Amino acid sequence: MRIPATLRSLAGPLALLHEQAGPRLLRLTRLGLLLLWLFKLLLDPLSRLALLPRELFNPVGVIALLPATWLDWLLTVPGLDTLWYAAFFVLILGLTNRAFAVTSTLAAVVLTIYSSLIRGWGPAVHTDIVPLLSIYALAGFAWADLLTQHRGKRVPPAWSAYPIITIVALLCLSYCLVGLNRLIGGAPGVFTGDTMETWTVEASLSGYYFNTGVGWHVPEWPLVATMLKLGFPVITFFEITAPLCLVCARFRWMFIPVMLSFHLLSLVFMNIFFFDDMLLYLLLVDWSARFPSLRARS
Repeated sequence: MRIPATLRSLAGPLALLHEQAGPRLLRLTRLGLLLLWLFKLLLDPLSRLALLPRELFNPVGVIALLPATWLDWLLTVPGLDTLWYAAFFVLILGLTNRAFAVTSTLAAVVLTIYSSLIRGWGPAVHTDIVPLLSIYALAGFAWADLLTQHRGKRVPPAWSAYPIITIVALLCLSYCLVGLNRLIGGAPGVFTGDTMETWTVEASLSGYYFNTGVGWHVPEWPLVATMLKLGFPVITFFEITAPLCLVCARFRWMFIPVMLSFHLLSLVFMNIFFFDDMLLYLLLVDWSARFPSLRARS
């Protein structure tokens, strides 16, 4: 199907993001994701969960499959510390890039348990989903490369692009699904009512890592409330169209500043800092197109 000339002039040349990526960029991507998870672990000393009333815990995910005796031990200080140190140790091993198929698989298992445990104490926070699925993607492609080598075949350097493109696709899809869920489940009321004021007040009164103490004043500031309300459908539009980042460079350079501004405003007014997603925005830049050393070599 041919793209109309008007659309071609607006979109510019369409090219798949990271299609030139080589092994060096893949190693940097692995390093960045593992460091991101290490940072997230350092923010969450799990042993504090042992102080919470057990009645508040609702097992979800793989945690719900554990025998009761194992779960009872896991929710103790020694059990939580063991899980934390296991995750930390596996991530450190992954940084060495040796036997990456094994270490990344172990990281995926331990981090899945870790994420399920966190979710058992409260509502899901979708910012963990893409970093976790990214570890799954890195592990899956590492095993694919290993099996290819085991069969006596050479792994083409160009294959390094596949896991990076997959991670970007996961990031874009997460935005798209959130936007579609809001549009289908809440429109038009979610955009025309006082949704943003309600969310800012509720989020500001909740306990998070980052408490700015600003959001609960939004109802007192009509101009700010109006700006947030007008910006909400704009953000939803960019969320739904996020998959265009995979093929359209011009759209990426609009998407990045708009969504970064959204995340920073979420920090200021809602005490929610999506630093996970913001760091993954580094993958929205086609580094291999700019630096020849990061390209795949035949």
